[in-house]
Amino acid sequence: MVWEAMRSAFLTFAAWLGGSLGAALLASPTPAFANGAVTGTIHIATPAPKVAPHPVVKDGSVCGREAANESVVVGKSGCLRNVVVFANDVRFAGKPAPVEGAVLDQRKCRYAPHVQALTVGTPLSLMNNDAVLHNVHANSDGLTVFNVAMPIKGQKLPIPMRKAGLMKLQCDAGHTWMNGWIYVFDHPYFAVTDDAGHFTIKDLPPGEHTLELWHEPADGTGAGVRTTTKVTIPDGGVARVELTMKL
Repeated sequence: MVWEAMRSAFLTFAAWLGGSLGAALLASPTPAFANGAVTGTIHIATPAPKVAPHPVVKDGSVCGREAANESVVVGKSGCLRNVVVFANDVRFAGKPAPVEGAVLDQRKCRYAPHVQALTVGTPLSLMNNDAVLHNVHANSDGLTVFNVAMPIKGQKLPIPMRKAGLMKLQCDAGHTWMNGWIYVFDHPYFAVTDDAGHFTIKDLPPGEHTLELWHEPADGTGAGVRTTTKVTIPDGGVARVELTMKL
């Protein structure tokens, strides 16, 4: 009788313990993975293409005698400016936040910045700081996205970025050397290299991703040069890369 009572009590305790442990395991949260980032530098492969300044054929008193050719801008140690870098395999739910302070200026008959990347929905402020007629004609795949005449110095007009894609800019007011590029994304996982060829993309999900690099055509013809590379984003950490791009 004593043995049976002890055995029954043990089985009852074991059943209670097992249920408690199971409930605790079920109630325990799933391990969370923190987003990370990728940062790095892009260099130009040698030999670098040679680009000559653009001759100024109109409004020289405002535009100068010649205009710098910004199709290839190389800094110290061969670092490459104006490369658009983005993750092309990460899905983004919802709408990305607009880029704050987005501006396209026309100053001394050039578009500044020469290359920029924005999100869909960003209001881009077009500005004219020259005392001559300019216009901003944006094309994508041969089709006009917007075309805005700006005849007044100090003029400022907001243009919303409505669709993702790559746009080339040109001035149809006789300033044939004026050109620039805007890359619009429906996600926030992008960056443009600075004077040191440096870029950082934040808040990327951990795991392996494909980075795509885009640079405008050195000779001004076509839609530019693209290349891809794989990168592994650590859980809550930063991946660091050194890349080379051939133009």
